[in-house]
Amino acid sequence: MPLGHPAYLRASVEGSLRRLGVERLELCYLHRIDWEVSVEDQIGTLQALREEGKTGHIGLSKINAEDFHRWNEELAIASVQNVLNIHDRYDPVQELCRDHRVPYVPYRPLAAGSAAHEGDVYTPLSGLLGLGPHVAPIPGTGSPGHLANIVRAVSLGGWELRGEG
Repeated sequence: MPLGHPAYLRASVEGSLRRLGVERLELCYLHRIDWEVSVEDQIGTLQALREEGKTGHIGLSKINAEDFHRWNEELAIASVQNVLNIHDRYDPVQELCRDHRVPYVPYRPLAAGSAAHEGDVYTPLSGLLGLGPHVAPIPGTGSPGHLANIVRAVSLGGWELRGEG
């Protein structure tokens, strides 16, 4: 069964509910893994789960500007997660999120596999923090040294660049 198949999405949400011991997931992201499965079917499944009270807000990942306009009216998109990093520096959806007051979470914000990922994370992380309060970079890492670089990047002034102190 394809990862984006409606039955797979339903099983994933219900499995998460059981594993976490809760009745509702407050935020459920649709991360387009399988482009062969209709986005309408995938979103329809998430909407059905929301109507059943199993999910709350719906976030979308890997969307373009056209998708944002199309689905924001119907879903009231809770959050967007797209690629934005030192290699992919521009995503028009980030600006749409700013204008519509939708939180934006850069995917792969430190450009995994690049020199910036291994070394100086201050520059790309500071750049993301400087985009505005609607952008929430959540960098992941498996390295304690890399984690120390991320913490240093944020604590050494990344937040001040946002202009909010």
